[in-house]
Amino acid sequence: MPFTIRDLQSYDEMRLVHQLQRQIWGLAEPDVGLYPPLLVSAAKNGGVVLGAFDDATGQMIGFLFGFLGREPSGPLKLCSQTMGVLKEWRGQGVAEALKRVQRERVIAQGLSLITWTYDPLEGPNAHLNLHKLGAISRTYWRDVYGSHFGALNAGLPTDRLVVEWWVNQPRREVAAFDLALPIFEVAGTGVERRIVRANLNFDTTPLQLEIPADIHPLKTADMNLALDWRLNVRVAFEAYFGQGYQATDFISSSSQGERRNYYLLEKP
Repeated sequence: MPFTIRDLQSYDEMRLVHQLQRQIWGLAEPDVGLYPPLLVSAAKNGGVVLGAFDDATGQMIGFLFGFLGREPSGPLKLCSQTMGVLKEWRGQGVAEALKRVQRERVIAQGLSLITWTYDPLEGPNAHLNLHKLGAISRTYWRDVYGSHFGALNAGLPTDRLVVEWWVNQPRREVAAFDLALPIFEVAGTGVERRIVRANLNFDTTPLQLEIPADIHPLKTADMNLALDWRLNVRVAFEAYFGQGYQATDFISSSSQGERRNYYLLEKP
């Protein structure tokens, strides 16, 4: 289905962003979510606020918001805070298109870096960020938003990977996945797949780190097992990031009718 992306500036457009975010996240409280006056101010002062619209109906189907920030070492960057796409439009290239337009706006401002965060157990987000866009991650944050951040995040600590997208650099060559040693030894199939052992002492590169095929049905079927994945993935990322590894790619593949998701970890 065709759609159009455009920059947002007006208060009424920002109200649509607020309403769409509440719908996507399942936010119950009317005052929770992106504050429209803040979005207006950000858009007029170096931030980037984009909307994706259904060409047939004119309905806003997705949005992306980022504000100017600064690296600890000093250079300015864009902090890409929030992106959302309606469920019925996911898998149709809306999110990738929003990110690529955001990249164009950042380059036009003379910036070189966009950063953002996402849930490391969300395979589609990992595939977009690392595989399609070619970004990297080398920082892990624990429970960033606590337990009060809508139905979309309910039940698990809100851990996040920090993504770095160096927009002026050519995409790096990554190692082959078939050369990567698995960090986790797993057993079972489907939503019953579980980690039986974590190898945290490898000193070779590359490595592969598995996550569930789809975290949402796993949370519905067995929240304790989903939490076990969260905590094991947390420990593994923190251990290997601490040794200088980076998450450089993400592969989602199907074997014998079952999907498997893997991060690729490498040392530069």
